[in-house]
Amino acid sequence: MIFFAGALVLFLLLWGLFNFTGPIVLRMIRALGEKTASFRYGEYLGVVLLLAVGSFITVRAGDGFLDLAELLTKQSPELRAIDTQVHRWAATERSTGATTFFMLMTTIGTPVGLGIIVAIVCCVLLAGGRYRWFWYLLTTSAVGALMVVRLKLYFARERPALAEALRQAHGYSFPSGHAMGSTVVALALAYLVSRTKWAWKVRAALLSVLVTFIVSVAFSRVYLGVHWISDVAAGITGGTLWVTVATLGYETVRRVRKVRALRAARVSEGPPA
Repeated sequence: MIFFAGALVLFLLLWGLFNFTGPIVLRMIRALGEKTASFRYGEYLGVVLLLAVGSFITVRAGDGFLDLAELLTKQSPELRAIDTQVHRWAATERSTGATTFFMLMTTIGTPVGLGIIVAIVCCVLLAGGRYRWFWYLLTTSAVGALMVVRLKLYFARERPALAEALRQAHGYSFPSGHAMGSTVVALALAYLVSRTKWAWKVRAALLSVLVTFIVSVAFSRVYLGVHWISDVAAGITGGTLWVTVATLGYETVRRVRKVRALRAARVSEGPPA
């Protein structure tokens, strides 16, 4: 049960972090918005901040994925040594409880499991009239799934010896489809959760669950012996890269449209009497 306990500890740590930092960040953004409200283009401050943060995350995630891809292409001895060491270590840490936990996580992280989650949330969004959120989640998840297929075919990396694995797998290894798919779906859901008007403690808890889910699914593939650690690292960075790009585009358009609507409303009201 050590791995389950580790997942629980990770959730609690993330919840505490998100619960503490979230309100502080929101207050700072509001204060900055109030100070720049008199600027001629002050309404676009949110767009500028969004582009800055989004670009930073995109660059970092893209750089991480490309570094792993380059090491793989060059058949780096250092990468092979790390993969082998972690693979052997995971095999020595197997137990009945851990196997049950990671089998559950890897089952949820399959295309079928993730598809069911996306389908349920999409139905809820449609029922609630959240049509833009529906298309955002559906498009982001679908394109992410297609990217996994194309990337696997491009790199065509063989899996670890499946005779030693606890679960059968097929297809190529890099990047991990479970890790990338779970990252795409969970981060897309995290964005939607952050947009709700629920109490921040609730949102922080859900965000922590989603991040813990990503880590648990990703490591389950190494524990079960069907992926190298570099495969799941590439899956997480690749998924983060795609969701950041998709969310950045969606959120930028949304904010620009909102600013233009506010400006149009002021013009229609005319100058004060």
